[in-house]
Amino acid sequence: MTRTAHPPKPLPPLTPDDRLGHLPYAFRHTSATLGWHGLRVEHNSQQPASDIVHPPLECLWLMLTGDAFPERTDHRCDDARHSGNGLPHAVNLLPPGVESRWRWRNTIASTHYQLSPALLVKVAEEAFDLDPARVHFPVRYYDQSRPEVIDTLAALRRELLTGGPGGRLCAESLANVLVVQLIRHTSNRQGTNGVPRGSGGRLARQALREVEAYIHAHLDQNVALAALADLAAVAHLSEFHFARLFKQTTGLPPHQYVIRQRVERAKRLIAARRLSLAEVALAVGFSDQSQLTRHFKRLVGVTPGRF
Repeated sequence: MTRTAHPPKPLPPLTPDDRLGHLPYAFRHTSATLGWHGLRVEHNSQQPASDIVHPPLECLWLMLTGDAFPERTDHRCDDARHSGNGLPHAVNLLPPGVESRWRWRNTIASTHYQLSPALLVKVAEEAFDLDPARVHFPVRYYDQSRPEVIDTLAALRRELLTGGPGGRLCAESLANVLVVQLIRHTSNRQGTNGVPRGSGGRLARQALREVEAYIHAHLDQNVALAALADLAAVAHLSEFHFARLFKQTTGLPPHQYVIRQRVERAKRLIAARRLSLAEVALAVGFSDQSQLTRHFKRLVGVTPGRF
């Protein structure tokens, strides 16, 4: 009886942690223990000669070469190939979900960067108003055409090697800048009919109604409305995207809209004459009477007492 040979199942795209098990070397420096969200940065000052068939990654992957360039290289990914020597201080880029081969014949210094799908989606939506599914990154080998990208990668490397207090905020800010630069300069980005979408747009009517209902239901809860994330979650949008669409729809940033709603409710409660001004302040979510007075006078033109 003849058995039919089945080809091995392809590996699922690797996470940053899974990837390490497929490399013949370890990294001396890594951001894995630093709590950085959205990116992984790894550095080797003495990366040995290697011949690697690299399974697909779930992340967008970049590698920045150091002073010593890779010699006698053979890199392949889909239809893109590089044979010959590499270049120093140059960027290699590999999109998610594709297998690749990397071979070089000398010891080099290199820094590896993995940018999470969530970060790519967030920046595509918030900075470009783009459908993330329409943002594609082509393979690039030893690219020196964008000094600003190289500078940002170098800044992330310095933060990994020598960063001080505030390192996580610095690294995550640089990661956002990096993705903006990559979408601007290296991606094949398309919006509807191949044209990037503009910055216009308004909240859907139903989403606006749900946000307004949430605001009025929680108007007395100062903490709940202090977080923009709460309102964005009601609209099922990222915080940045929600804040922009909300302002374009209502004419006000979310926090100013909330303050106006508090003052409007305060006017009704004051007119009813059932609560003291201190009780009114707490009932509409202000921390105390002085905060109520400040916002009330700014928006109404008179103090609550005169009103």
